[in-house]
Amino acid sequence: MTQALWFDPSLMLIADEWRSPQDTLPLINPSDGSKLAEIAAGQPADIDAAVCAAHAARTGPWGRMSATERGRILTEIGRAVFNRMDSLAEIEAHDVGKPLSQARADAIALARYMEFYGGAADKVMGETIPYLDGYTVYTLREPHGVTGHIVPWNYP
Repeated sequence: MTQALWFDPSLMLIADEWRSPQDTLPLINPSDGSKLAEIAAGQPADIDAAVCAAHAARTGPWGRMSATERGRILTEIGRAVFNRMDSLAEIEAHDVGKPLSQARADAIALARYMEFYGGAADKVMGETIPYLDGYTVYTLREPHGVTGHIVPWNYP
């Protein structure tokens, strides 16, 4: 890679703190077999710490933040992705072996997703559902809590 990373991929961000993992994995460029970096390999204790931190954030200041404020943060993330599009595209192309043009399109898509969800954050509301006379039926959208996701390796 021609550009230095602005973060250390061998560390984990948990509870607003960069932590060293117990183990790392080599990140290999599939097109030439070269080692790109060492990345953090989270262990069960790390996952537990991350889930606890996410729950604390949901019940703390982040959870008390208005949807509009959270949406602004997502929009800012989208701008940051767009501003680093070229370096992110280069990292993605080396990481998964896709053409730079496709990796760049993926970075643009990620920026647009953040922009979309940033704008949608304060527009998720319940509905009032017609029912019998004298009754009101409505939906109330509430967070379920912390969720875990296994994301594809070849998409940002």
